[in-house]
Amino acid sequence: MKFTSQNKQLTFDLFRSSLEELDKTNRWVMLGDLLPWAEIEKRYNSKLNNQVKGAGNKPARLIIGAMIIKHKLNLGDEETIQMIQENPYMQYMCGLPEYTTKPVFDPSLFVTIRKRISEEELNDMTVSLLKEQRIKQEEKRKDEEGPDKGNSPEPPSPAPANPDAQEFTDSKGRLHKGVLKIDATCANAEVRYPVDIDIVNDGLRIIDEYTTDICERYDVRKPKTPYSNARAVYLEVVKRKKKGGKFLKDSLGMMIAYLEKAVRMLFDILVFNPATNRYFTPTKKILSAICTMLNQQKEMFRKGVHHCADRIVSIFQPHVRPIVRGKAKANTEFGAKIGASIVEGYTFVDHHSWDAYNESSDLSLQILLFKERFGHLPATVLSDKIYMSRTNRDILEDLEVRSYCKPLGRPPKAPPSPDVKARMAKAVGERNEIECSFGTGKRIYRADNIRAKLPETARCWTGMCYFVKNVMKFLKELCHALNEIWHTLRLIASLVGIIRNPMVTVKY
Repeated sequence: MKFTSQNKQLTFDLFRSSLEELDKTNRWVMLGDLLPWAEIEKRYNSKLNNQVKGAGNKPARLIIGAMIIKHKLNLGDEETIQMIQENPYMQYMCGLPEYTTKPVFDPSLFVTIRKRISEEELNDMTVSLLKEQRIKQEEKRKDEEGPDKGNSPEPPSPAPANPDAQEFTDSKGRLHKGVLKIDATCANAEVRYPVDIDIVNDGLRIIDEYTTDICERYDVRKPKTPYSNARAVYLEVVKRKKKGGKFLKDSLGMMIAYLEKAVRMLFDILVFNPATNRYFTPTKKILSAICTMLNQQKEMFRKGVHHCADRIVSIFQPHVRPIVRGKAKANTEFGAKIGASIVEGYTFVDHHSWDAYNESSDLSLQILLFKERFGHLPATVLSDKIYMSRTNRDILEDLEVRSYCKPLGRPPKAPPSPDVKARMAKAVGERNEIECSFGTGKRIYRADNIRAKLPETARCWTGMCYFVKNVMKFLKELCHALNEIWHTLRLIASLVGIIRNPMVTVKY
């Protein structure tokens, strides 16, 4: 007897149904239900100018949701689209009405999105997250108090857990509330460690490729370029196990001379063949970076030094600068220096600069941004000692903002009280929260490996790393509140005898 299977292969058409039946405890479903999408869409649409004419844009929930998935899972642009295409929970968070196997949008749109969104819009979205969390906490407090306490004529005002965040009004009638924690770090770009010989070799390779391409495209006789000789010198350097100082200097000098000759040959072709001027326009940025790098290398070689002003460390990302940080891992980092602040656990990127600067100049800016976001001045500022310059101390004294810092000048005759010492020691520990935020942003959300090549897209990439960190904190806080409610209900049920499990022990 021949057995015939009665089971038929299921098709995707059977799975095409509404996404409303998904598990509500899934993290992506919870984000889709809890995030303030109306405020996020308002901030995102403020950057668009297609209200009257032009093509319509993709929904903000789809765009921001895809960016959250990308940076939460550390995926590439193409991998992000494929992940959304395969996962119905992610499609729910992105606002799709039903499951689809088609790509939600082309991966190249991520570049346009990164050019469109800046850290200012991401900070505004973070403010909306913080306000939404405060609303949820207030609703939870009212539920715990009950209807009788909520309707009392004089409801009690609970004091904040942190006395430094307690609300007060200064002598000029200005409102102060909350704690502002500030610090600076470096968002490392994905560039190779800058070695002079490697950078010069990159310039020689690119110049040779441009020369070959121009000659083939416009039927111009290609001259004999010095790239083969320079390549032989470069290989001799990288293959040698022990490299002496004189050998490295002589090799670098020869490669600089070869690069100067190759650049002169390329520009001779461009000058004597007017038809090739159209080729110069799209390659102008790279050629300008190579010429600038060549002049810098010649000057450093002549002076015998390895540093100069606005040094180019990558001809493919000429905006990246070396940032001297003096850290134990690396004395110098290569990327953008950012000044960040933390309010109630949410991180804001307040200052993004490709050039090194003294972070103490960010204090007045960050206090001003705090007032614009929340409508009042901070009650306390916690920062590193580099922020406590004489100018910044005068600013804090004028604004009547508290700060725990060592006073300038000689030690006072009367030593501080034990309470003051304990408060200063506690403030130092509380300030470590922003150091932990930098560590989380770099280790988990890869804020130390910015892979965007353009300066404007790199700014968005950096801000998005910390915005996704804020989104995950928002989800964690709400899940923690829901777990507290569940444990409370379970405890009540166990006390009244609804749950009868001898393996469960209730601790008082």
